[in-house]
Amino acid sequence: MMPLSRRRIIAGGMLAVLAGLSIPLATRRIEDELRAILDANFGPAIADAPESALFIADVADVWNGLNTPLQRITRPTLWMLGPLLPIARRQRDALGENVVNLFLRATNVVRAHETGDDLQYVGIPDPYQNPCANPLSFAWL
Repeated sequence: MMPLSRRRIIAGGMLAVLAGLSIPLATRRIEDELRAILDANFGPAIADAPESALFIADVADVWNGLNTPLQRITRPTLWMLGPLLPIARRQRDALGENVVNLFLRATNVVRAHETGDDLQYVGIPDPYQNPCANPLSFAWL
């Protein structure tokens, strides 16, 4: 058995720290990113609502269908490094704008926030089926 030297202990500690830091980078999913976007823009009460979970699941399904399995892993990981990578920051900002706009059209978040009503999710509107309709007006939300 080899004796433990200071060098080995320091190297082992550094490897443990690197492994601890890399786990969140490798396990970040789009659902986590979408929830963080809703939390940053509407607060934790809206982001934690059950209707928001339905919205996140629907958007994640669309996003997963548009991206390859490799992109599903690498893009959220690179978005976490946004302060260091301008391209990743621009991609994340574009996703955030799209998600906020879609959330405003797919829910009654403004009314729920202003009046305290329950958040209602009416589904992602399809612009090809009914391009001129406002889904919130149609559902009397």
